[in-house]
This record gives sequence, C-alpha cells and structure tokens, in this order.
Amino acid sequence: MDFERSKLWMERVEYDIQTAEAMLEAGRYIYAVFMCQQAIEKGLKGFLAHGRREVLPIHNLRRIAELAEVVDDLGEDRLQRLDFLSQYYINARYKESLHDLQRGITEEFARECIRFSKDVIQWLDQKMK
Repeated sequence: MDFERSKLWMERVEYDIQTAEAMLEAGRYIYAVFMCQQAIEKGLKGFLAHGRREVLPIHNLRRIAELAEVVDDLGEDRLQRLDFLSQYYINARYKESLHDLQRGITEEFARECIRFSKDVIQWLDQKMK
C-alpha cells in the first residue's frame, strides 16, 4: 500500500472540506457544493493510491468509484448523489451562468452536500484501515 501518496490525497480532502464549510459560511453555496465534489474526488483518488492503483486525471466520481472497485458497496442513493456532484462540477467550471448554477442551491442544500461528502469520506477512510 502506498500510504504516503494516499496521505497526501487525504490532506487535500480535509482542506477541501474546510473550504466547502468556509464557502457555506460566506454564503457562496455554489462553491460549497463544488468543493464537496473536489473533496470526494480526492478521497476516491486517495483510496486508489492506498490500494496502489493508478490515479487517472478524471473527475467523474462514479467512474473513479468504478476504478476503485467500490461502486457495489456505495449503494444507489450515494451513486446518484455522486452523479449530481460530477455534473455540477462540470457545469460550475464550464457551462452555466451564475444564475443557472444558483437555482436550487440553498444553504440547506449546501449543508446536506457537506454532510454527504463527510459521510463518503469517512466511509472511504474506514475502508482504508
């Protein structure tokens, strides 16, 4: 197992979760949700590194979970949320106007995304022990 490489990824995960929380407190809900995607992506890549698997430069959370061989363990509800975060990540970076991105992204929704992200990250952390 590659603990050093995995540790580096997981340090970034913590930083991204803290950034998501800071964006939530600042009322920047779009970026709170964006950082949730980033945290989970890095958590999954940390899991790949932990298992000495190749870490590819991809951002689709379901695809990374497939490479990490954890899709079956995640369950359909989590996978649907991962799909949403993956699509939101792409839209936040490339496509949507701020007005369109803000639609439906309330404070409570951003809070729930952070809770979900922490849950997935904790789950991955437990699997690495």
